[in-house]
Amino acid sequence: MKKPPLAFCALLLLALLFGGASAPYVRKPLKIEADGETVFQGEIRIDAIRSHRAKKHGGYFPFYQYLRARYDEKEALNYLSKGFGDYLAALCEKKRIDPLSATLEWNKDLSVPFLYYAERAGREIALDEIGSAVMKALDQGGTARVFSSAIPPDITVADLKARTREMGRFTTYFASSGENRRHNLRLAAEAISGTIVEAGETFSFNETVGARTKERGFREANIVINGEFVKGVGGGVCQISTTLYNAALLSGLPIERAAAHSAPVSYVPFSRDCTVSSAIDFTFVNDTAYPVYIASKIEGNGVTFSLFGEKKEGTFALQSEVTERIPFFSVTEGASAISEDSVLVSPGREGIKSRLYLLRTIDGKTTKTLIRENYYPPKNAVWTRREESVA
Repeated sequence: MKKPPLAFCALLLLALLFGGASAPYVRKPLKIEADGETVFQGEIRIDAIRSHRAKKHGGYFPFYQYLRARYDEKEALNYLSKGFGDYLAALCEKKRIDPLSATLEWNKDLSVPFLYYAERAGREIALDEIGSAVMKALDQGGTARVFSSAIPPDITVADLKARTREMGRFTTYFASSGENRRHNLRLAAEAISGTIVEAGETFSFNETVGARTKERGFREANIVINGEFVKGVGGGVCQISTTLYNAALLSGLPIERAAAHSAPVSYVPFSRDCTVSSAIDFTFVNDTAYPVYIASKIEGNGVTFSLFGEKKEGTFALQSEVTERIPFFSVTEGASAISEDSVLVSPGREGIKSRLYLLRTIDGKTTKTLIRENYYPPKNAVWTRREESVA
């Protein structure tokens, strides 16, 4: 009589050990609690041969660890009991609470520039953790108890506040300005306030404010052309570009383009002015990793610009230095020399050569960087004879 194959005998023996040929698997009672709530109570079926392999490894938990060294959590659980890994993975997903990152609202207001909305941590149960607990419960009897762990949000309010600190602030004053000039100041400041310069982007004054024309609401006021103050539409706007220029410097942001007037202005020291026109722009770069927010405020006779973002290390200050004063000359019209009959038609103004330095102090150590050098040419005083001036 021919003997049956050895493999068939082994399978027959396993079938007899685990309930007969009609049941090639074993049933194991199981209860699972997650955060104190029963999420599963019943039986799981485990392939008889794989249950036998688990016993050879010293139990279900050691066998699960053995499988985990070769497969991921879900595949290891599915190997022990068909579909069990899929079931537990779906259970973990159902119990998961995703975290919420903190958000902010940009108010464009210097008094309360930002509103912050708090983050919320999420919760999750790791598939490997619940799998290990189940295997231990199968070995030892009892209930598999697991607890969810916190999932930290990507961005917290503390993160947002660190990215929206005041970087720099500067104020200029316009007490002697007429109504038209004040109107132009306000119009330009309002066009800029609320601007967000994204990381790596360049701010352009002309692109942000737009053309200074009567059609857009700008009025006539004094502007500087070739060292002379004359009437022009949009007069006073350069005080806005100058104020923002100083705020950007005090924020430590690199300036791409900033031009001086052809004559000194009264509202800032030499070399701290910044003129703009249809042909001359003022630009600076946001070289930080996060947005820069620009806010302005006109209060009383002052206009203030503040920049918010990732504050750079240390403190910044500006130092203006006159390097040379150039005298002006007096010239006459209709006379060979100034006499008792002469009248001053146009006062003179000395010429100035100046420099601007940026001072940065970190841990008590100050570095001094030359920002620019300027030359404001002298303007001659003009005299004429009295009778000519009367005429």
